[in-house]
Amino acid sequence: MSKIEVIPLGGIGEFGMNCMGIRYGGEMIVVDAGMGFPEETPYGVDISIPNFDFLEEYRDDLTAIILTHGHEDHIGALAYILRKFNLPVYSSRFTLALTEKRLEEFDMMGDVLMHTVKAGDRVKIGVFEIEFIHASHSLVECFSLAIHTPEGTIIHTGDYKIDDTPVIGKPYDLEMLGRIGDEGVLALLCDSTNATVPGRTPSEQAVIPAFEEIFEQTEGRLFVSTFSSSLHRLQIIFDVAAQYGRRVCVLGRSMQRNIEIATSLGLIKVVGDTMVELSDARKLHDDEICYLVTGSQGEMRAALWNLATGVYKGMEIEKGDTVVLSARIIPGNEKNISRLIGHLYKRGANIIEEKRRLVHVSGHASQEDIRIMVETAKPKYVIPIHGEYRMLFRQKEFIKNHVGNYDDKDIILIENGNVLELDQSGAAVVERHEIFKTFIDEESMEEIEYDIVRERKKLAYGGAISLVVPMSKGTNSLSGEPQITFEGVAGIDPINGFAAQARKEIARAVDDMKPEHIANRTMFKENLRIHLKRLVQKELSSKPVIVTTVVEV
Repeated sequence: MSKIEVIPLGGIGEFGMNCMGIRYGGEMIVVDAGMGFPEETPYGVDISIPNFDFLEEYRDDLTAIILTHGHEDHIGALAYILRKFNLPVYSSRFTLALTEKRLEEFDMMGDVLMHTVKAGDRVKIGVFEIEFIHASHSLVECFSLAIHTPEGTIIHTGDYKIDDTPVIGKPYDLEMLGRIGDEGVLALLCDSTNATVPGRTPSEQAVIPAFEEIFEQTEGRLFVSTFSSSLHRLQIIFDVAAQYGRRVCVLGRSMQRNIEIATSLGLIKVVGDTMVELSDARKLHDDEICYLVTGSQGEMRAALWNLATGVYKGMEIEKGDTVVLSARIIPGNEKNISRLIGHLYKRGANIIEEKRRLVHVSGHASQEDIRIMVETAKPKYVIPIHGEYRMLFRQKEFIKNHVGNYDDKDIILIENGNVLELDQSGAAVVERHEIFKTFIDEESMEEIEYDIVRERKKLAYGGAISLVVPMSKGTNSLSGEPQITFEGVAGIDPINGFAAQARKEIARAVDDMKPEHIANRTMFKENLRIHLKRLVQKELSSKPVIVTTVVEV
């Protein structure tokens, strides 16, 4: 019998970039293809994606991509993996509708085979049989996956919480999960995002009372910012607005697109003429309008940021406006959100955050939800996924201490690039690969190499030096003084004379070199670069990027 291999390409030990390869008998499926939001954003990098080049060695094994749900950290890199591997894609109608919009932007729709599946479906893909379990989350039409192989069943939870009273759709299908658990589950790949949070994650309906109070008490204009994919929250806003006699105007392209898709599929229901265009919204009294806007994470291109800085289509936040931030802070966005809130306060707005009122609940399983998941699925092994390493570790500790019959050998912590082999006799990491992220340029939306981003970092921290060396054509001698230009290098000024010193040192280095080393221009340029680098580090304690050019005259 073959062993099952679990190979994470992203999403382990980090937020976002969720992507997992699952391989058995020479065939592999890929679960999710998400994007992330890297710390390198000051260097022209907007997003990161898994390094799909890693899958080249498995090219002949790849059979399909399965998407658990439609959040960007699970589908945002789909176009990039499909560029390299033209695979069929399986998911719900809503998730596929979101991916179609993205694939259209890349002019790829005609090249991709999309399969729509529903909760409860069982689909055979090569050696795998996959059951799609209805999962409750902050989005709709989400799945956990039961991946059946001859060696055993793997359950991939996707993002989930055990919501007994969702606003849209049904609760998590624990009955189906329990039936699969009774049949036998080899391993549970389990979301760890909220593994540090005690208790149960509140239902999406828990925010309704706070919104009712806000709509009832607010006299001026009302702006609500949330994730554009949080359909439960969007439905609540539409319902409460209609209840309190406010119309809703949607601002922000992603919010408008998602609402358009959701309403066309009958997932969001808007009462009567509740939703209005911006031109009509401007004509209403302040207490008759609610603006539903993108930008809860302080994104500088989003509607709320532009409103807060006075550059949104002739509109701006004004004194007396109330702004509700109905979203959690994604780690890494703290500074952007703080700046956004500062702009809002400067303009005299009243700000309501989740710390002040219950205007947001998580879409991820807290500790007691994890207990329900494990006790219902009854897996032989648990593999924490999705989240920073501390969250993976805390899930392991919680299950060991609070869920029966599990110890260290039964709960396996893995990292991106690991190859975890599983069968009925054991589970172990047998290979470890270092997988660098692939970055996406924020202007072109094209891939850029890790080395380029690293070079940009060097430029940002150390500046750059351009060294131009004029050489006599056909000889190995200088034909003039070397020219050195400094850009952003600390310690350079007209007084300290370092530039003149550097020119002299380079001229001396050329004189000292052997003719054969000068004749080899590649070696010659590298020798000069190293010589100048050592001088700069010694005299200025700086590490700029040095570019050397040889000009023959």
